[in-house]
Amino acid sequence: MQEDNDKSRVAKKRRRVEEKDSEEEDSVFSSDNYSVDSSAEGSIEYNEDDGENGENEENNAEKLEEKDVEITYEDIVEENDLQETKTKEPANEDIIDRALRYKDADREGFGKDIGILICVTTALAVMIYLILTLLGLTAPARPLVVSKGAAKPFFLPNQRRYIEDSYDGSIRLSTNLTMSVVLLYSPYSIKAKWFREEYYNTAKAMKKLHGDWSPYFGATNCFDSNSYCRRKYNLKKYPAIMAQNSGLMGSVYNGPLNSVYLTRWLNRLQNAVFRLHSAEDLTTIARTYDLIVILYHQAKTPPSGFQSAYNFTKLAYHYLDGDPNSERTMFCVVNDAKFAAQLQLHNEHDVVIVSSELKLLGTHYKGWTIDSVVNDLFRRSKEMMKNRIEFLNLGKRFHSTQLVEKFQQSSVLLFFTKNICFGNERYQMLRDIVLEYRNCPMQDLLSVEDEPSHKFVTNCSISVQGAFCNVNNTLSFMMIDSEVENALAAKYGADVEDMVVAINSKQEITRYTRGNITREKINCLIHQHHNVADNEFITESTSIIMPTSEPSEDIHCDAVGEPSMVKFVDDPSELLRSRKINVILFSGGIWHSASSSAIAPFHLVANHFKESRNLIDFSMVDASETNLPYNLDFEKLPKILITSADSVGLSWTYPEEFMINHTNIARFVLSRPGKIFGRLRWMDSCQGACRKRAQWQMRRKRLQLKRQLSRNVANSMRPRILIGYYDRMLRMIS
Repeated sequence: MQEDNDKSRVAKKRRRVEEKDSEEEDSVFSSDNYSVDSSAEGSIEYNEDDGENGENEENNAEKLEEKDVEITYEDIVEENDLQETKTKEPANEDIIDRALRYKDADREGFGKDIGILICVTTALAVMIYLILTLLGLTAPARPLVVSKGAAKPFFLPNQRRYIEDSYDGSIRLSTNLTMSVVLLYSPYSIKAKWFREEYYNTAKAMKKLHGDWSPYFGATNCFDSNSYCRRKYNLKKYPAIMAQNSGLMGSVYNGPLNSVYLTRWLNRLQNAVFRLHSAEDLTTIARTYDLIVILYHQAKTPPSGFQSAYNFTKLAYHYLDGDPNSERTMFCVVNDAKFAAQLQLHNEHDVVIVSSELKLLGTHYKGWTIDSVVNDLFRRSKEMMKNRIEFLNLGKRFHSTQLVEKFQQSSVLLFFTKNICFGNERYQMLRDIVLEYRNCPMQDLLSVEDEPSHKFVTNCSISVQGAFCNVNNTLSFMMIDSEVENALAAKYGADVEDMVVAINSKQEITRYTRGNITREKINCLIHQHHNVADNEFITESTSIIMPTSEPSEDIHCDAVGEPSMVKFVDDPSELLRSRKINVILFSGGIWHSASSSAIAPFHLVANHFKESRNLIDFSMVDASETNLPYNLDFEKLPKILITSADSVGLSWTYPEEFMINHTNIARFVLSRPGKIFGRLRWMDSCQGACRKRAQWQMRRKRLQLKRQLSRNVANSMRPRILIGYYDRMLRMIS
């Protein structure tokens, strides 16, 4: 590159030298003293000295080139200096203007760049969000593992004044000689949260009653898997209540979750054994309690080898579990040898079981075990429940069949009242009636159903003495706390006031009375149950269903007069041959709890499709009273079956994993395939003004077809088919 530049410079210099030579020649030829001789001599001399002059010319050319180069650089520098001096002032002005323009351009460019950056960032964020959403929809679900939080107190600050809350899972007992009561709870249990206030009320009442000797009330979080309570007991149901005295004798509560029953249970444990001093004490106890367990024990120092008193107290703690039916048993001890002999206790440490009539029921001699006596007591207690009064206890037990078993045994008289306990006025009144009713010389008389006799007396409130021996369809008696079993009481209408209901062996209500319950009313009800008399106190059971004896115009009419869309069917084979959509509920009977819970949503669905009753029917089949075909004999009830009108034999069964509610049932019905289900979906979506508009359009098209048919009779097949279609649709939506 440098050589090329030098060559170009040399060429420029030669051109300049040639131009100068030409100018000099012109000046020479134009001069006045120019002569031919001198030029000739010069030329001749040049020719003679050719060698020397050639060398001199080359040297002179090189020197001229160097001078020209020097002159050229000097000229360039001088020219630049001249130009700078000429444009100095305008250049300064141009630089300022240019700087201002650059500054304004930078500002405009910065604003444009910020907007572009924001748009790009927003687009990138939206794209990332969409990608994460798609990945979340397509990726398999994984369980979310939440870190374990710190344990928190279960009871409120004001409640912890009476209750020590061991929410860390440790079990603490009383440090003095008082009884310890411990509640094992789960902070996530609904029943435990509901019972928290009841437990606090119990602790507060016991503190007020016993003062400093009140039991110690504690609570332990037994749900934490790492706690001592969970490792020791491994509970599956919450809450659980335990009581333990200073002698390490324990009892587990199995009664209703109610502060009244819990307080009564703790008071019984505080005085588990009663000491008999005389026969009068025994007679007083027999008036209230059905079973009396008596131990003959003489206090000695030192005590004998067989610790009968300790074992007897432990037996009382083990048997008294808070169940109202266990309160019928009283544990007593006798120290006097003469009085013990009257009770047929001839040897020390013997135990006898006596009834309320002071009859000896059983004897356990020295060396008895707690298990043997407890088993004997349970057997005697069941016999007493059949012959005396049984208490319904569903508050603590789950899936109890106590009420169903009672209905299956015989006819039952149910007494709904509040705050049931042994010894109060209502219990004592019913107990006297039961003893009078069963005062029969012949025991264990079998009850045989027979046609009701038409014997009447003038006054039905007379005594029921010996009625158990003279009539069939005898009654058993049960008391129900309407506050604890509120749902059952509301079913019979006994949630507001006391009520007595008589139910026969077919589980039909024969008579009932409510309000101020007296002994005369109950006697009258018992006589009426046995078809002996009629009285103004008693209301017929039919009046619960219908206010008059005249049959209703609509056979599917409930108590409030609204038409029911569900019909009861005895032969389900007729439904399978129907040309409509049939939704059939197979229930397990009136006492089947799962079937009972499905009846209400089934009625709601039937009421939802009442405008489409020309397309769909809702039916109910009681599987407990109907012989079903082999293909409809379901193993698990309730079961909902949907049959199609498009094809006989095509049906769908409601999935077991779906919850039975009216929304799920309606969606399941509407999602079935078929033309008739399409019509049902259209009718379900077209309501009100839409249906009126559809009727008007169908009538107009039907009229047009009839006019077309009157003008052209030859091609009448298709118009007639369309007219029939519109007639069916109009009947369907009318």
